[in-house]
Amino acid sequence: MFAGALLLSACTLQPDVSQAAPNGHVGAKAAPLSGDTLAGSPLRIDFYQAKTVLVFWAAWCGPCRNEQPGVNALAARYAPSGVRFYGVDLLDHDRALARAFVHEFNVSYPSLYDDSGTIAAAYEVDSPPSFVMVDQRGIVVARYPGEASTAQLQTLIDQKLLTSSGAATASP
Repeated sequence: MFAGALLLSACTLQPDVSQAAPNGHVGAKAAPLSGDTLAGSPLRIDFYQAKTVLVFWAAWCGPCRNEQPGVNALAARYAPSGVRFYGVDLLDHDRALARAFVHEFNVSYPSLYDDSGTIAAAYEVDSPPSFVMVDQRGIVVARYPGEASTAQLQTLIDQKLLTSSGAATASP
């Protein structure tokens, strides 16, 4: 009984990634982002070219699988508004499984393969799913750690990426 309580209390000692610093927290300059795609080709993301939604996911992640159809719909909906989506596949140590996920869900946006966890560490994301939004100034304007509904993500995109203020504020 005591061991169970101790184990549960240890969970609260984990840092809250929504308040992480220096590169991952809201209001900070986004870390440079480049690497290999799931197909093995190089990709460098220029945050100054477009408003960006980073989708941190893994093929084995149940919540990632649940929310992917909605994320696909949002990527298509916001493309005409200049919002680009990029995936970051983390914690999948088999690129074939990640490619199968992309094929199964018809993911239209590119994903970087982060098997070493360096991209996730730069954005202080400790588990999928997680979302980071970066404006055209290269500033992190919103974070959403954990599973999000399509409506929650749509609200964040509308408020944090499509507003003219561009003000960086904490995510919900």
